Amino acid sequence: MLVKDKVAIVTGGGRGLGKAIALTLGREGAKVAVFGRTLATIEQTASEIKSMGREAMAIKMDVSKSDEVNESVRQVLDKWGRIDILVNNAAVLPRNASKADPATFNPILDTPDDEWDEQIATDLTGVFYCMRAVIRPMMVQKSGRIINIGSLAGVQGGYFSTPSYTAAKAGVIGLAKLGARWLGKYGINVNAVNPGPIPTEGVTFTPTQWETLAKMIPFRRGGLAAEALGKPQDIANAVLYLASDLSAYVTGISLNVLGGQWMG
Repeated sequence: MLVKDKVAIVTGGGRGLGKAIALTLGREGAKVAVFGRTLATIEQTASEIKSMGREAMAIKMDVSKSDEVNESVRQVLDKWGRIDILVNNAAVLPRNASKADPATFNPILDTPDDEWDEQIATDLTGVFYCMRAVIRPMMVQKSGRIINIGSLAGVQGGYFSTPSYTAAKAGVIGLAKLGARWLGKYGINVNAVNPGPIPTEGVTFTPTQWETLAKMIPFRRGGLAAEALGKPQDIANAVLYLASDLSAYVTGISLNVLGGQWMG
């Protein structure tokens, strides 16, 4: 019960990493607001949290729209009176990842304007909107945890990424550091978690690409070659640490959960 009775918002909580994070926070005692664009999936996540005996709500919204972000945060405050944890997970993944073969695909030349605009709007601007919306109540409380989900792509450019995704993820890591610097005096911790390659819904890597990525990862669970890739729960566990009092004096970090694929 590491976050017992805390109020948490998880964006993009209907599937993949976001769902794992939301379920983990709920399991550890939090009241969880699940934000997302697809009502059916976020309602399913909220239902699973409620089945644990915890409180949850699903709010259909788009993080790239400032008015929807502000209204959704207001609904959480109206229901529970505070916000203790924000996990900025919502993201549009690279559309052309499965084409990212250097022999045939140039990500800079082949990324269309609409993909750049969509990914920057959701993956970067949306994070800013959500941070801005929760900061004021956290300042009043003199406490809060903000956790931005970055990426290996934002740390070292990525292997099968696109310019917009890489730029956005580098940006959210920078936002976490800026937030930590300016919000620390209000008792607000701001950090980033950078996942490595994790098979989830929406990731369109080919089997060959997954195999290539797995070979770059030093760590093997139980020494098994088939256990090189990350799992959603790995990210959820890192978020739980940063959301709990275990990390009370930790702020401004960029935590790489990569199995050693990138060290630093």
